[in-house]
Amino acid sequence: MNPPTFSEQLQQAAEAARQHDYATAVQIYDDLLGAVPADTADSAERRMRLTALRERGRFLDTMGEPQAALAAFEQYYLEAGSSDKAVDALVLIGNQQTYIGLHQQALATHQEALQLAEALNDTYGRAQAIGGMGLVLSRLGRNEEAIINLHQSLSLFEQIDNKIEQARAWNRVAVAHVHLGQVDRSIAALKTCLLIAADLGLHDSTTLVTTINALSNLGECYQQLYDMKQALSYHMQALATVAGYDLTSMEADTRRNIGVELRHLGRVDEGLDYLYEALHLAEETLQPDVKLQALYSLALAEMERGKLEVGLQHAQRLRALAESEGLPGHRAEALHAIGLYHKLQDDTAVTGQLWQQALFLAHETGRRYLLWQLHAGLADIAVSTALAEVHYRIAAEVIGQIAEPISDEEIKQKFLKAPIIARILAKASN
Repeated sequence: MNPPTFSEQLQQAAEAARQHDYATAVQIYDDLLGAVPADTADSAERRMRLTALRERGRFLDTMGEPQAALAAFEQYYLEAGSSDKAVDALVLIGNQQTYIGLHQQALATHQEALQLAEALNDTYGRAQAIGGMGLVLSRLGRNEEAIINLHQSLSLFEQIDNKIEQARAWNRVAVAHVHLGQVDRSIAALKTCLLIAADLGLHDSTTLVTTINALSNLGECYQQLYDMKQALSYHMQALATVAGYDLTSMEADTRRNIGVELRHLGRVDEGLDYLYEALHLAEETLQPDVKLQALYSLALAEMERGKLEVGLQHAQRLRALAESEGLPGHRAEALHAIGLYHKLQDDTAVTGQLWQQALFLAHETGRRYLLWQLHAGLADIAVSTALAEVHYRIAAEVIGQIAEPISDEEIKQKFLKAPIIARILAKASN
């Protein structure tokens, strides 16, 4: 039997990917790249090599190998020349840089992609680059700018009737809205994303990943509303989909969210299992933001079940990482957790000092959910009734600021009537 042609190898890899057997697809691409030299003069072979480099990078990322994926995309760019393929490669590089936390590099890469796309009159490339810039801006906390970019990108994808990218764009729009506290708008955007993705099915890896992200983000929206049962339902759907397709890289954040929700529902030990697995996976797949969030959740959960020293270790590790990476928002969370440790040790003086530092950082980084919790905590340890009343009033004001952008009255009331929120509002009104 004759060995498969390069064209047949591409077809085999595509079929393996349709079956979500990404390891086999990557191996086929490796074989093809080993057989076709980078300096081939044959135009058909060159096109096949570029396809192999691109798809290999996508599937390496899906499999939880972000650095290997980035290297594949960089090689794709080196071989693409000054064409629409180069625009595509730059966008993929920029997205990958964003996912691993290289935000300033990612912004520069997307700007380069946009310039090249405009020079080539490449509408799809423009849409991709502008959307990529929106994603980076959202990660940098510049969410109003991000939404402008993302809607511009969405409009371009609608012009060329690209449904897959429309779904991705709606998911990114939702993330920016939730960062602005507009949870209802985020929920609406995510439901639009899921409707488009459902029409497309889960055959393409991009649609599959977008669907899982949207389910997970919907869960996080309901988590912010303190509707933990609804949040858990969405995250369990996301985890079932992840497990069904062996997408290790997407499992870490889903498990972290499930751990948080189980803790809030009183299933602390069960939640800890999910949180430890999330931490392990985040470290294994190089997801620094998930790792930091997992450490914070672990610190709180371990202290809640009485393992104070274990919780303190997680909080101190979080603090060291946040300080070394220059991440004030995560440093605020670390100080909150360390302060809780001292509170549980009846050392309220140290607790107060730590929480005052955390307050400053939470203000600076716009972490309003942490802000009201810190004021409520300071009220609980206040040395006088008058000081406690001040902190409860400020906590209630922050809660009001969180609720204010929510225009959907039903969703707003869901948040305000959640027991953890209603308690603070009642304290403030006494």
